[in-house]
Amino acid sequence: MSNYNYIQEVFSQYTSMKVNFTQPEALALTPDFYTSIVRHGSELITVINWQGNYQYVSDSVGPGLGYAPEELLGTHVLELIHPDDVPIIGDELLKHTTGQTKQITLAPFRFRAKNGDWHWLSCVSTNMLDDPHVRGIVTNSRDITAKMVALQQKKESRAYYKALFFNNPDLVFTLSTSGRVEACNDAVVDLTGYTREDFPESHFADFVLSEYHAATFEAFHQALAGKSCTFESCIRHRNGQKRHLSVTLVPVVLEGRVLAVQCIAKDITNEKEANLLVKAQSQKLHNILEAMVEGFFALDTAWRYSFGNTVFANFLGRPLNELMHRQIWEEYPFLVDTLFYQKCLEVDKTRKPVQFDQRFDDLKAVLRFTLSPFEDGILVSFVDITEQLKAQEELRKLSLVASKTTNGVIITNSQHEIEWVNEAFCNVTGYALEEVVGKRPGDILISNDTDSRELTWVREQLALGMPMRKEMRSYHKNGEMVWADVTISPVANERGEIEKHVYIHTDITERKLEQEQLLKTTEHLYHQNEDLQQFNYIVSHNLRAPVANLVGLSTMLQKLDRNSGRFMQGLQNLETSARRLDDVIGDLNKILAVRSTNLQASHEMVSLVEVAAEVALSLQHLLTPISGRIVLNLKQEDLLWANRAYVYSILHNLISNAIKYKSAQRDLLIELNSVRKEDSLQLHIKDNGSGMDLETVRPQLFQLYKRFHAGPDGKGIGLYLVKMQMNAIGGEIEVESKPESGTTFTLHFKQAAYGQQGLHN
Repeated sequence: MSNYNYIQEVFSQYTSMKVNFTQPEALALTPDFYTSIVRHGSELITVINWQGNYQYVSDSVGPGLGYAPEELLGTHVLELIHPDDVPIIGDELLKHTTGQTKQITLAPFRFRAKNGDWHWLSCVSTNMLDDPHVRGIVTNSRDITAKMVALQQKKESRAYYKALFFNNPDLVFTLSTSGRVEACNDAVVDLTGYTREDFPESHFADFVLSEYHAATFEAFHQALAGKSCTFESCIRHRNGQKRHLSVTLVPVVLEGRVLAVQCIAKDITNEKEANLLVKAQSQKLHNILEAMVEGFFALDTAWRYSFGNTVFANFLGRPLNELMHRQIWEEYPFLVDTLFYQKCLEVDKTRKPVQFDQRFDDLKAVLRFTLSPFEDGILVSFVDITEQLKAQEELRKLSLVASKTTNGVIITNSQHEIEWVNEAFCNVTGYALEEVVGKRPGDILISNDTDSRELTWVREQLALGMPMRKEMRSYHKNGEMVWADVTISPVANERGEIEKHVYIHTDITERKLEQEQLLKTTEHLYHQNEDLQQFNYIVSHNLRAPVANLVGLSTMLQKLDRNSGRFMQGLQNLETSARRLDDVIGDLNKILAVRSTNLQASHEMVSLVEVAAEVALSLQHLLTPISGRIVLNLKQEDLLWANRAYVYSILHNLISNAIKYKSAQRDLLIELNSVRKEDSLQLHIKDNGSGMDLETVRPQLFQLYKRFHAGPDGKGIGLYLVKMQMNAIGGEIEVESKPESGTTFTLHFKQAAYGQQGLHN
């Protein structure tokens, strides 16, 4: 809708409500008129008639807005109001003219001055249309442009402040003169891990590491003295991590007094760590070069020494600083006629590394040089290989002997690196000589499943220079496991220094497999013997007794009168014996079921938390009457490769036993806690029940038909089945208990992280 149409609509509504109003042809400017205006007006005074046109404008319109009063007479009031403000002012005037309010204060609005500028006015409007002396709406207006501009500037300042403070990617916070944190932006919360609620009562020193307190407090006192300063500090994240900061403190000064301290900090942790890493790597490189057994030096593009290590200086018998920046050919002119000189020129030209040996007859030595180009010249490393060549000649002779033996032979140098292996070793391991030279025996023969204690012992013996012998698992190149009888003998030089080690590697795989098979057979026979003893017990005691009772009772019943009381009692006893016989046969079936199950076929991935929850739910009807509780402290990733029915049965037996044998002194609490250890998992089932005296019952704890509590009915088969089922899935069970202190069963599941197919494949 256009502004003009809107204006017409506003005042037409008023006109329609005042149909009986008679418009005066001419306004009589009587003394009463002026008296009313003065009484109700203020500063810029106008009178607007019922059509919305100015019929009076005070002289004060000139100085502020540039109009002469007569220029505005007859002009519609809304035509001079800013279009954006027209709807609001129009609505307020409409309500005013309908008589809802006699006098209103209009919202500040913009009024067009004669030069086209917009001035902000505050206005009080008084409805005097019914006043016979006025017949209009009287407005008292004041120019508040300066105030509105100042308000806008204040808003903009706040926006700038918000952008600089709250939206700053760096840490920004305000400290009181006592050091308390008064305000902070989101970056502070993100970097420290603390919430804004943690800061108001905190001193900045609470977050600064103690070793940085002195520098931080010194900077803070400078800021309190009115001086800005920048320094480095370090805080600790809520999770314990260190964060390095570059901090700038700026005092907030008003009328010569410091009101607060504004802090802007940048996280320089990555830069700090990078610098430390570079420094450490530089020092490490220096240490490595100094620790090298080879001589090492660098020549710049003018063939001057630019770097050298201690080995190099000692070889020449001169201080290192004396050689620096001297030209090598001037210092040692005899080198110009050597292969070394030619190779230096070659590398300088081709920019390709070379390695060569050169004999120096005067020194009775052979040096092995490695020349490598770099941006600023050539790097030279050398090592005296005179003794090495002699040793190689001896080794060549020894190899003739070693190559004929059927045992694997490995010879390593002083760095435990393989120098030579015989053909028998290659046959046993599948590696060729060139594949293993330069590697350590452990790099090719040891895998992740090798016992770390064995490796530690071997390394200790090697370090001591002691001969040793040990049976160890090694691996063929194709991954097959090989058992080896390994004998390691050190070889020392004239000075007693270990120069080499000789390994005799004898394949004993077949013998170890036979031993392992024998152990498995023995274990199987042991378990079979245990089973036979249990079956013998059942047959000789539990099975024979009810059968004998059945035979005796059936014989007696044949002789009794069928209508007598003794006959009926005999029938009842006969039924009891039959039920006992059925129970014994049922127990036998349970035991045989565990022994006959094809465990590999019945294994699956089992969620321990799901099974435990099912067991807890199934026993809730027993827990509720006794106010008992089960607490499951288990994790979703607690998974087993096992028979699910066995896991359910094991948990059900142990938890139901805890319910049966609760203490009368306290409410029952059963807790299940899991602990992961590498690829195995431990489950602790702890109760606060009546407990047991393990010193007395331990030898018979997991035997068949052994009971250790009076009271609730039990046959003594539960723990026996738990033990059998844990054995069947390759687990172990332990127990801790004291009378009236509760019982804890610990289940060791050895296939927690993987099974035949692997949990995480």
